[in-house]
Amino acid sequence: MKKILFLLPLFLLVLGLTAGHTADDKLKGLLLQFKTDEATAKSNIFYAVSGPSYAIPNVKSLKDLAAGDRAAMIESIGKNVKEYVASKEFVEKYHQLREERKPAPPAEPKYSAQLKEETRATLKKSIAEMEKSKSQMAKDQQAMFAEVIKGLNQQLKDIDDPNKTMYTPQMDEYLKQSNQMQLTDYNQKLSEWEKEYPVGDPKPLIRKWITAFLEKSADINFDAKTSTGKDGKVKFADQAYENKDSQWKLYYRAGRESVNAARTFAQGWLSELK
Repeated sequence: MKKILFLLPLFLLVLGLTAGHTADDKLKGLLLQFKTDEATAKSNIFYAVSGPSYAIPNVKSLKDLAAGDRAAMIESIGKNVKEYVASKEFVEKYHQLREERKPAPPAEPKYSAQLKEETRATLKKSIAEMEKSKSQMAKDQQAMFAEVIKGLNQQLKDIDDPNKTMYTPQMDEYLKQSNQMQLTDYNQKLSEWEKEYPVGDPKPLIRKWITAFLEKSADINFDAKTSTGKDGKVKFADQAYENKDSQWKLYYRAGRESVNAARTFAQGWLSELK
């Protein structure tokens, strides 16, 4: 499997959504070139928004278009994205995602009385098993079992000894405080979840996705020089650019026209979502 490359959210697999939606012959042709379909495109759109991710399979295919055609293609793609994320199908998937990302409440705490009885039951079971094993061993081997059984019986007595047991009111107080801290943390996460994933409204998720793209694509130097080494690999002449992450470099390879067109569309869309 070829490694998926990361790029502009508005390129996203050149977005299927073609059946009954796309009249642009160039877009249809590009879809065929990328060998994608409507179901795959929808799945990748949802993955991108919820990831977030910014993926296309081949930057070169986009750059092979004439510079003027790239902006038109990206705008067409962007409109298809907007149409799908506003659909009932997308909102239903969003609701599933929302529930999957809902924080789980802390488990009901167990206090000393319950923990003591659970320990008692465990010890009794262990003693019974050791007694059975002892009875099945040769007499000259039973002594070691007798010592273990003696130790388990002592533990069984100690859990009721106030001077030896760990099951005390102090333990209950610690458990209570611990549970309260967990509840506080849970309630805070639940509040944040409700803000990030409001019922029936994926707009915050979409805003987060678009904003991330605008931030990541804000400082691309399309005039940065590159050179080809003896190994055939293309590298940036400036080491600072060579040290940039793969996503920055992919924006660079996509080119000024493509990235600026995507940013223009993204900025307009973001203003509509506020």
